[in-house]
Amino acid sequence: MALRKIDKSKYTEYLKYARGCTANRVYPVSIATGSQDGDIYFDGKGCVLFWHYCGFVYISGDVSEDVIEEVYRSFLVPDTERRFLLITDSKFVSDYYSGIDMLRVDKRIEYTHSGILEKQPELDDGFVIERITSDNIRVIQGRITPSFSWKDRDVFLQDGFGFMARSKEDGSFAAVAFSSAVSPEEVDIGVETAETYRHHGLASYLAYKMCEEIIRQGRRPVWAHAETNTGSQKTALSVGFKPIGINTVIQKK
Repeated sequence: MALRKIDKSKYTEYLKYARGCTANRVYPVSIATGSQDGDIYFDGKGCVLFWHYCGFVYISGDVSEDVIEEVYRSFLVPDTERRFLLITDSKFVSDYYSGIDMLRVDKRIEYTHSGILEKQPELDDGFVIERITSDNIRVIQGRITPSFSWKDRDVFLQDGFGFMARSKEDGSFAAVAFSSAVSPEEVDIGVETAETYRHHGLASYLAYKMCEEIIRQGRRPVWAHAETNTGSQKTALSVGFKPIGINTVIQKK
């Protein structure tokens, strides 16, 4: 077997590979630093695979055909303990998997932020903004929420952060923006808006609040979305994000 699973006590030894990952750094670094849950695999020669709790997978270092063949046989083909989405900027890797009927190949746009915030979006009068706390986290609903990328709620409240919008009328959950992945240098932002409250500008307002907080902490906001997600693209551009590349996403159909 080319890839060997690494014991969590040794994760920091692979931090240089996490920081050297060209497709994305914040998710691999979040695992290597122990900030978030995930698995690390090493081929013993200079190739490291980072599998985040949310299912995002990144490969760093010298990728051999043996490694990508094993990834296919051991992770992409079988049913795994959690989803397995390989995100790569390597043409060698994406070409290898292209054309395999049982695999789905998509594109993902990556963004970075200049650290300069322009005019804050206006907040609709019908909503109130709250920081996520132990008192209100249970009202958050949807798919892209803290539970998407944080295995433990208490760890999120300790090492992550976010903001939510609630209806002034009945206090119901409307939208959330939160730290989907964290590293000492970067924070990736996740956003979810309840269907009932879409088209009120809540995603842009909360994304701006997140950028403001991340920059205040001395870190850099990052953002990414599926190429087809025009709503996420509009939100990113509205708060100062700039696209920096397009990755390939490979997963089982």
